[in-house]
Formats: sequence, structure tokens, C-alpha cells
Amino acid sequence: MPRLVLLAHPAVASAVSRELGRDLEYHNAIASTQTRARELADAGATRGIVVANEQTAGQGTRGRTWVAAAGTSLLASWILRPAPAAPALFAALAGVAVARALATLGCEDASLKWPNDVELDGRKVAGALAHGSSDGRGGLLVIGIGVNVHQQELPAEIARTATSLAIAGHGVDRLALLARITTELDRIESPAEQHAAMSEWRERSSLIGRDVAVRSAGRDFSGRADAIDDEGALLVHTGSGVERVITGDVVVKH
Repeated sequence: MPRLVLLAHPAVASAVSRELGRDLEYHNAIASTQTRARELADAGATRGIVVANEQTAGQGTRGRTWVAAAGTSLLASWILRPAPAAPALFAALAGVAVARALATLGCEDASLKWPNDVELDGRKVAGALAHGSSDGRGGLLVIGIGVNVHQQELPAEIARTATSLAIAGHGVDRLALLARITTELDRIESPAEQHAAMSEWRERSSLIGRDVAVRSAGRDFSGRADAIDDEGALLVHTGSGVERVITGDVVVKH
């Protein structure tokens, strides 16, 4: 039996919750861990994790969906209250947390694509989604992370741009990966750790120093991706100056 589904047993979930220092809610199937985590946060939760074996309406960036068959992916959302000082930067650095977690489990070659994708061999293996809000309790950030783990093949429409740990030759346990990502997310919450995490993001970046094509806010332009700033925006040097990209689609020009 895959170990992640053991979280359906209250005693196991309670033990893992104590180990991780966070309230943990497991679902065999749920529409979206991100939606459920936001509901819990609205009800007062501060340090929870919602994890599922399957999502029926998983969320991706910019309104896209995250498609994964039951039992194939790590699907989880972390509640952070109070919110980090720079939520967009933290969302980008969540990719560093995933890459570090994968490295501890034997997958050391992950690269990062702005804003929050994790890639193996140039194909997406994981992604993060952030929802933030302000309130009188220090603000809230919910980080949803999906990692393709056990898929032996992917739907034809994404097979050229996505992969899984299994396809890349890595056998990883989802419960172990959940624990390692939680540890790494906790590390990058510390302001003292974020400088090192930003340096690692740049080292792992598949964009920095390369010519890119950008579509952002209805505009198309090209330039060289130079850096991310302290708020997580991508800085692209163009013929007319530096463009600060907050959201958008960015691809490497070949």
C-alpha cells in the first residue's frame, strides 16, 4: 500500500502532524486542496496542510487545471499565517524548497523556471500556486504544490512539456516527499534563509542569462532574463530598457 494513503487513518495522520509541527487534513479525493486550505484559513487555521490522493478540480497558474490520476502525484497546500513579508517572492522560492526536497531523496538535477515551476530535463515535474490575502492577523498565504511522482506516461497534450519523477527514473515515496517539502518551506520562511534561497534559485534557473519571449498583461516582447527582484518579479533587459514582469508566460528563445 502506498504510504501516503495511510494518512486516512487518524492515528497515522496525528503522528505525522506532530512530526511536521502542523495540523494535517487528508482526503482520498477532493476538488482542490488549495480551495480547502483557504476555507480552513478563513475559519482560523494558521499552520495547516491539506493533502490529497486525488483532485477532481486541481488548480494551476493563471486559471489552468492540474490534471493527475489518483495515486500518482503529491498534491498538497500549506497554510502560512502570518504571511511572509514578500508573498510573491516566497511563492517563487517554493520552487527552491521542492528542488531541495527532491535532492534529499536522490533527484539532484532539478531546475527552476520562473515564476514557480520545477523542471527535470527541461520538462515540468512540479508547480506551485499561491493565494494571499491581508487581514488583521498578519496576512495569509496558501501555497499549493503539485508534484508528478508515479506517472509512467502522461496525456499526449502535455507529454512534450511535462514529466514525472518515475519517467525521469526516480522512485520517490510521496509521504517522504511531503515531509521534506514541509521542512524546506519552513526553512525559507526565515528571512535569514531567503538570501541563500534566492542565490540557489538563480543557480537552478533555466531562464537567467538567456534570451526569452514574454507575454504579459496583453503585451509581447523579447529580451534577456537578468534576475528576479526582492519581490519575485522577473527582470528582462530589452532594447528599450528593463521590463519588470510580475505575471505572464515566459519561454526561452532557441
